Amino acid sequence: MRAQERVADRYELTYPVGHGGMGEVWAGFDEKLDRPVAIKFLRKVSIPESERENAVERFMREARVTARLDHPGVPSVHDVGVQGDDIYIVMQLVPGMVLSDLIAERGWLSVPWAAAIGAQICSVLAAAHAASLVHRDLKPQNLMVTPAGSVKVLDFGVAALLGPADVPRLTATGHTLGTPTYMAPEQALNSTVGPRADLYALGCVLFELLTGSPPYRADNPLGMLHRHMNDPVPSVTDHRAGVPDALVQLVVRMLAKDPQHRPRSASEVYEILMPFGAVEPELAADLAMTVAEGQPVDPTMPYRYPFGPLPPRAPLAPTKIDVVRPRNAPEVIDVPSFDELAEVEERAWELAEEERFTQAAELLETALRPVRKGHGAKQPRILELRLNLANLYVLAGAYRQALPEFTRLVADLSERPMPDQELIWHCRQQAAVCQAELGQGSMALAELRALHSEGRRLMPPDSPHLLDLRQQIAMLTAGVGELADAQRQLGELLSDIRELHGRNSPAAVDVENLLVHLGRLVGTGG
Repeated sequence: MRAQERVADRYELTYPVGHGGMGEVWAGFDEKLDRPVAIKFLRKVSIPESERENAVERFMREARVTARLDHPGVPSVHDVGVQGDDIYIVMQLVPGMVLSDLIAERGWLSVPWAAAIGAQICSVLAAAHAASLVHRDLKPQNLMVTPAGSVKVLDFGVAALLGPADVPRLTATGHTLGTPTYMAPEQALNSTVGPRADLYALGCVLFELLTGSPPYRADNPLGMLHRHMNDPVPSVTDHRAGVPDALVQLVVRMLAKDPQHRPRSASEVYEILMPFGAVEPELAADLAMTVAEGQPVDPTMPYRYPFGPLPPRAPLAPTKIDVVRPRNAPEVIDVPSFDELAEVEERAWELAEEERFTQAAELLETALRPVRKGHGAKQPRILELRLNLANLYVLAGAYRQALPEFTRLVADLSERPMPDQELIWHCRQQAAVCQAELGQGSMALAELRALHSEGRRLMPPDSPHLLDLRQQIAMLTAGVGELADAQRQLGELLSDIRELHGRNSPAAVDVENLLVHLGRLVGTGG
C-alpha cells in the first residue's frame, strides 16, 4: 500500500497507522462522505490456501455482526470488502493512545485508571456477548484511550479470522492467530471459545495494568500457551502492594483455568470494577498526565460524564402502555397465509444467498411471529419454517437466538405422532453447538456425548456425521480440562478415519495435526 492509492474507487489512503504480521492499518479519506476513516488490510496470502475461502467468509460474516454493535466503546464499521489479495475493513478513525503505549510509558497504572479502563471494556463486552459476538483477541494493542477518556475496543471484525479452528495449524507453524500472552486455556486447546475467554483475556490485561507486566512470560508462543494451561494463577500482590483485596481476587477469578470458575459475565465484572474507577474531580487532574495527540487522556473521565448503561441482565418484561384498546376487546392478529409465508421464505433464502443472514432471519421471524404460539406453531409447514429460522440464526452468528429455537423445536418435533428422529437429532446437535459457542462447554459436552450414543443406533459407524461429532466431542473434552481423555479420543478417531479414508486423507491429516498440537501443549515446559 502507498499514500494516495485509492480503494474501491472511494477511499484514498493518506498515511500508515500501523502494521503487523497479517496486514496493515492506514488512515484514509472517504471521498463520497467527505470524512476521515481508518482502513485495515488483512493479507489473504497470510492464510493457508486451503483455509482462505472459509476465513474470508467468516471474516465478512462477523464483520457484519460487529457493524451492528451500537456502543460508544466500539469504533463504527463503515464498509468491508476485498481488493486484490487483501481483505479490508473501513471504520471510524479513532484519536487517542493505544493501551500498550500507555503501559510502556507509565508502567503500572493507578487503581482508578486500571479499574476505569477495565469497566469500560466490560461495558463493550457485555453488549458484544449479548449479540453472540466473542472478541477472541483482547489485548493492550487492541485497546485505545481517547482524549475524551473513553476506551475503544478495536478489531472485533478482525476477530473473525481468529477462530479456535485456526489455532492448532498456526501455532504449529509459528504464526499464532490470537495472542498467546492473553489467550485463555480453552482457546489454546482449540476448544470452542465462549464469552468467558474474553474475561480471561481481560484478566490478563488488568493484571498488566496493575503490575506493568502480563501474568505469564515465556520464550516462545508454545511455552506461553503451556503456562496459561498449567502454571499457578499469579497474584497482583506478588508484584505490587496497595491494590484493594477485592480487585486482587477479581483478577484471580478471571484467570481461572476452568471457564466455569470465572465470573459469570462481563456485567458482573463491570459492577465490581465500577466503584474503584470513581475519582473525585479535584484528584482527576493529578492522574491525567499522559498526552495523546497534544491532549491529556483520562479513562476516569466517563465516570463524571457517563458513557451509557449496560444491556439488561434479563429481557425486559413486555409492556402494553402504548397500546390503547377497550379492556375486553379481543386482540386482532393478522395471521399470514401459507402462500404469503412461501413468498417470505423465498425472499429470505435470496437474502441468505447474498450472505445477508441477519436480514433474512429478521424477515422470517417477523412473518412467523403471529403463529409462534398455540397449536399452529406445530403444523408441519410452520415447523419447517421454524427450523429454517433457527438455521439462519446460526449462519448469522446469533447463537443466543438460535439456542431457544432449537430447544423448542426438539420438544415440538418429539410430540408428533411419528417423530422424525434424525431431524430431532440434528436440532439437538445444533443446540449443543450453540451452547458451546456461548461458553457453556460442560452442558454442550454432555449433550453431544448423549447424541453420539444415540447416533450409533441410528447411523452406520462410518457416517460422516458421527465422525465429525467425535472430533467435536474430543475438542470440547480438552476444553473442559480432560486432556488425557481428549488425546485418547482423538487417537481412536484417527485410527478409524485412516482405516476408512486412507492414511493421507484430509480428515486424517486434520485430526493428526490436532493430536500433535494437543501433545505439544500438554508436554511443553518453558
